[in-house]
Amino acid sequence: MTITTPIRYAIVKSIISVPKLARPPTNSNTSESSIDEPYAFEAREYLRKRLVDREICYTIDFHITQTNRSLCTVYLGKDKETDENIIESLLSEGLVELRQQTGARANDANYQRLVIIDEQAKLNRRGHYSDESPNAYIRNMKRTLKNPKQFVDKHKSSPPLDAIVEFIRDGNTVRCLLIPSYYLVTIQLSGIKYPMLKRDDNSTNELYAEEAKQYVETRLLQRQVKAILDGVNNQNLLGTLLRPNGNIAIYLLKEEKYAKDNRLKIWQNYIPQPALIDIDSNTASAVNSKSNDSSLKGYQAKILEIVNCDVLTIRDLRDNKIKKIYLSSVRSPRTADFQQKTDENNSNLNRQQIKRSLYEIPYLFAARELLRKRLIDKIVCIVTDYIQPVNNNYPEKIYCTVYIGNINIGEVLISKGFAKAIRYRQDNEQRSSRYDDLLIAEQQAEKCSVGLFSNSSDLYRIVDMTGDTNKERAKGLLNILQRNGRMDGVVEFVASGSRFRIHLLKDNWIMSFLLSSINCPRVERRIPVSSNSQQQQKIESDEPFGIEALNFSKEHFLQRDIFVEVESMDRGSNFIGRLTTTDGQSVALILVQTGLAKIHNSAYNASNYKQLLEAEEKCRKEHICIWTNYEQSSIKENENENERENNPENENIYESDIINFTDPRFRDAFITYITSDLKIYLQYSEHGRKLEQLQSELREIFNRTKPIAARFTADNEWYRARVEKIEGNNRISIYFVDYGNREIITDLNHLTTLPPGFLQLNSQAHEYELAYVRAPPDEDDRQETKNALLDEIGNNECLIKVEYRQNNIEYISLYYINTKENIVKKIVEQGLIIIEQERNRRQIRSTLLYDELQQAQTIAKVARRGLWQYSDQIEDGATEFGFTGPLIFFYLTN
Repeated sequence: MTITTPIRYAIVKSIISVPKLARPPTNSNTSESSIDEPYAFEAREYLRKRLVDREICYTIDFHITQTNRSLCTVYLGKDKETDENIIESLLSEGLVELRQQTGARANDANYQRLVIIDEQAKLNRRGHYSDESPNAYIRNMKRTLKNPKQFVDKHKSSPPLDAIVEFIRDGNTVRCLLIPSYYLVTIQLSGIKYPMLKRDDNSTNELYAEEAKQYVETRLLQRQVKAILDGVNNQNLLGTLLRPNGNIAIYLLKEEKYAKDNRLKIWQNYIPQPALIDIDSNTASAVNSKSNDSSLKGYQAKILEIVNCDVLTIRDLRDNKIKKIYLSSVRSPRTADFQQKTDENNSNLNRQQIKRSLYEIPYLFAARELLRKRLIDKIVCIVTDYIQPVNNNYPEKIYCTVYIGNINIGEVLISKGFAKAIRYRQDNEQRSSRYDDLLIAEQQAEKCSVGLFSNSSDLYRIVDMTGDTNKERAKGLLNILQRNGRMDGVVEFVASGSRFRIHLLKDNWIMSFLLSSINCPRVERRIPVSSNSQQQQKIESDEPFGIEALNFSKEHFLQRDIFVEVESMDRGSNFIGRLTTTDGQSVALILVQTGLAKIHNSAYNASNYKQLLEAEEKCRKEHICIWTNYEQSSIKENENENERENNPENENIYESDIINFTDPRFRDAFITYITSDLKIYLQYSEHGRKLEQLQSELREIFNRTKPIAARFTADNEWYRARVEKIEGNNRISIYFVDYGNREIITDLNHLTTLPPGFLQLNSQAHEYELAYVRAPPDEDDRQETKNALLDEIGNNECLIKVEYRQNNIEYISLYYINTKENIVKKIVEQGLIIIEQERNRRQIRSTLLYDELQQAQTIAKVARRGLWQYSDQIEDGATEFGFTGPLIFFYLTN
């Protein structure tokens, strides 16, 4: 038979004397209590491990009427003839003493057998016959905790504690002996509530309270368990008890689920919650509560952001408002979970050491990614379980259960081991409406040893390239990122409409990123400034529509998968480049189309430059967002608006009457080639290092492999090129895309294709023409002008600015980078180049520059330099015949 509670009191060992366990104090006002006799606990443990929850049989030797006790012999099994005699086993271990018998009992065969076993234990020095001190086998019992909260905090991050259930007070309160510290503590089971047993004789118990106690008693009493301490309720500890087959609370909840389904006992009036409607369809959906409380009905919402694995930002589709909600009864991973899985040398991780908790706390990133991929930008169903009101400085919190389709997101998180279920006090009813499901999911995760229940710490390593401390690291990775071309990433944070923090998934790199080609209005920011040796902050206010741009980017790009292409880097080590959505749309173009960004001068080399112009022009005409007041300002700035609208290709881009060299439109460049008709090819200085490295790698490949690309005749080196025309006799016209010069190649060994890695960098030769001037018509004069320009420029870096655009050609001014002197003006003063005739004053966008060139030309005329040595004979005739070109025409016909 199986030992049950009534039998436990009836069985008393005969013939042997058992050492007594310590008893609690009889008077609650005194701390005095007895102590164990030597080997008393060892004898009790021997019996507990051998007999509890096992089948036994026993014989009653005789009955004592006065005390109503039966003296018995117990056998482990069903047959006393063949099964183990427990008295003999105790004697053989030296845990009990054999009582001396007299008379007929001393000669009994069974007694004589026990004497032999006892003598053998003495010879073997077992138990109390050993040479060890008896005091070593006396427990140091601790029946009270001086500071329960401190005790819980100390053991909260430690592995589960070994314990023996000594007493069952009611359905969810037990008395446990912690091993090996011998603390005797009262633990309330987290997550379950049982009918209460009233300790007051004048009060009646709750319905089924006795049955609940017996139910728990038959499953836990004197069982060895693992105790996880969760908190403190008065002087009682809140915790979870784990048996070898799992969490006892989960086991009890399974029984509860069966009782609910069958309407048993306390659940006889239970009303189940109806099944959910699948919200993946476009039909309306609602989730009814398990009662008639209308406040628990579900509503639809759109997920905008996964703040944490238990905190979401949503847009309520009922009123279109944005709010933050919390997952009910779900606890996200914490540092304590990490500490439990590391050894003493690595367990000193504390909150101060954590800079980016998303990546440094185990499984937090995995949990966030699971929710991001399943929920972001999706329509879900929200069931409000309860609302935590405003408390001191803490705002109101809305706790919900979130469903996508019929799937409970909290249950999914816990089942994968990415979160745990919160344990509550017995009287706390503020919990998830599906709390039972969460506990069952946690038990399954624990059984499968996944996530937080596994032996792995799942540390997520990242390379942080943000902030002042990581500037050098970011600069060192620039060339690599440029060569990588398009990369997969996730927008982790939005600082403004065009400023993001990006997570590159392949290499786990975190970077600050700015969109090229556009300017977005700024939001308020604080800039550190130094004043009187004190660090202060300067506050820059929001620009118009800065908040709108920020909110737009958050709602449409935050935590979305995107493609990243890095072009360059600014002085703050922020990467600059292009972002593309997974469906191929340019993020910069989307912002321009919504009227929340303007085109930047860097957009001229963008592949979608024409689309950007069209989008900006459309927003201007429709007065969208930042272009709301555009009509008033455009009238003042341009009196010929109608003419430019009729011919948008000839629209001039920049308007300024003052040359300001701090203008961001000025760019550093190297002139690489000048044609005879004075077309200028140049390279931007910020791309120089990138091109130089690519060219070096290209030469290295050529030296060890077969020829690639095109070999330039002048220096016999290899360069990237493009075939423009193929004629007979193997005559191939080649354009060198990084320098702008051309050449005819007849030797096919000097030409082949480039490897894929060298195609990622865009062509570096950018074609421009000089603003407000034109080349002489005579070929010899053109060559002289070209040589003069090359002599002035040499190999020095220059400063350029795009002055206007006509017929898709951009016209620039050209300056020395150090002295800021106008280089073209010097050529004009030498009489080697001629100013365009001013047909319409309104078309001249930089009057100061144009006037400077006119003055330089006047000086050349007066001094009769270059082309102007015969100007007094022919200047008036040019306009009579309608010639608008240089006066050289008369020089040629003279």
